[in-house]
Amino acid sequence: MRKDPDSGVGNSTMTGRASPPVTIRALGAGERAAIVRFFLDEMDDVALYWRFFRTMTPASVEAYVAQMRFGSGCAVFGAFIDDRLVGVAELSAIPGSEMCLENRPGRLSCAELGIAVSNRLRHQGVGRALLDYLLRHAWTHGLRRIQLSSLRDNRPMLALAARLGFKPLREESGEVIMQALRPAGSPHALPQSQTPAPETQPVRNCTAKTANLRCN
Repeated sequence: MRKDPDSGVGNSTMTGRASPPVTIRALGAGERAAIVRFFLDEMDDVALYWRFFRTMTPASVEAYVAQMRFGSGCAVFGAFIDDRLVGVAELSAIPGSEMCLENRPGRLSCAELGIAVSNRLRHQGVGRALLDYLLRHAWTHGLRRIQLSSLRDNRPMLALAARLGFKPLREESGEVIMQALRPAGSPHALPQSQTPAPETQPVRNCTAKTANLRCN
C-alpha cells in the first residue's frame, strides 16, 4: 500500500473478483468532471435512482457533483480500472442528526456514506472493495458509527452492507436505514483536529444521499 500524502490514506490495489485489478484512491476537487462522467456514462437511470433516491438528469448530476466537498468532514474515494473511474464512494458528516449526537466541533464521530459502481461491473467485487476501503478509512480516522440509507428494493446494496457489518436501524417510506459501529479491534484512530469551528459558521447538513446546494 502506498501512502497518499494529501489524504493520509493509502492507495490500494484490490484484485478481488474483478479483472483487471481495481485501484482505489482518494479523489480531489479537481476531479469533479471525471465524477460527472462516471455518473452519466457508467450508470443507467435505475442505478442513479437507487443511488440518489430520485430521478437524476445531467443537470442535477452536475449540480450534485458541484456541491461535493473534499475534506472538512467529507471524504471521496474512487475505484479505477486503469484510468477509468468505475466506482465512487462518499463519506459525509451529518451534523445535527439525532443518530450522530457524538459529533462535536472539530471532531467527527458519525457520518453517512453513499456508494455507486459502474453498471458494467456489477457482481465483480468492485463495490465490496470500495466499501471495505471506505470503512477502514473511517475507523482509522476515529469515526464510531456510519449510517447507510438504501431503497428496500436495492437488494444487492442491502446484502453487501450486511456482509460488511451493517445492521438495520429502521425503515421509513420504502427506505432502509442501516448502521455499522467501529469494531473494538480496529487500529488506533489517527488524531483529529481539536480546533473548534468558528462560532459564526452555520452548521450545514451535507449528506451523501441527496444534493444540498447550500453546502459548498
